[in-house]
Amino acid sequence: MAEKLKILIAEDEEVTRQLLQIAFRDGDLFETKLATNGEEVLVAYKAWHPDIILVDIMMPQMNGFEVLQTIRQTLHDTTTTVIMVSAVSDKQDIVACAKLGIDGYVLKPFQVKTLAATVVGCHQKHKKVTKVS
Repeated sequence: MAEKLKILIAEDEEVTRQLLQIAFRDGDLFETKLATNGEEVLVAYKAWHPDIILVDIMMPQMNGFEVLQTIRQTLHDTTTTVIMVSAVSDKQDIVACAKLGIDGYVLKPFQVKTLAATVVGCHQKHKKVTKVS
């Protein structure tokens, strides 16, 4: 059996956090941990080493841009898949995320039924790109 994908869900809104957990509730495929602000994301990231991080842009203490920048530029991690899950749909914000090394961008509201497939697809694409690099 394949190893479970470790997914760190970083979301400060309770309802959205619950919806994200529902999308990844298949215990045979996924293992999830939660963070409610940017600082918790980095603590969990360093301790747990997730395969995928789903991060909201608008979070307290440290926003999603800062989390992404820390992971990519300060910690020099290009192997962890980082996907923004946000209601922010401004083209400039999406481009800023792309420049920082985002692997996917999911707009809220998202479809719970298809989110896992979307995220796994982004992760598989990211793994192929990082193997080539």
